Amino acid sequence: MTNEPRCLACERGVPKLGRRQCPECRQPFRAGWEGIDAHWRARHEAVMPYEAFWTALCRRHRAADSVGCPCCLKGIPLDGPRQCPECALVFRGKGWEGLDAHWKSHLDVLSYEDLLASLCPAHKLDADRSSGFLRLE
Repeated sequence: MTNEPRCLACERGVPKLGRRQCPECRQPFRAGWEGIDAHWRARHEAVMPYEAFWTALCRRHRAADSVGCPCCLKGIPLDGPRQCPECALVFRGKGWEGLDAHWKSHLDVLSYEDLLASLCPAHKLDADRSSGFLRLE
């Protein structure tokens, strides 16, 4: 038996694919988890504090949007330099060099690992597009 908090979304059978929805009332959200903090605090704080709810979510439920790549959703082109999907910072060359440090030091939207997991294969491609291989993480 562990003392780790369990994912409320898993316990309630909330799908890991598709639009994100509140595990308590099944309210769907438009873009990933955008607005969950205000929604939870206004309607479900008595169930558990928001911070406890959010930190207990499993990695797959916490991912911003399991259906859409954040780069695709923001219209970032597949060719040309890579851009941060949150702030549109352009990285040098055609690769993701520097994204790790940039994301971890400036952005607290979701974890770096969850960001990488949410990228589509086309946006994950490294600078060498002719190889046809995805960069290993």
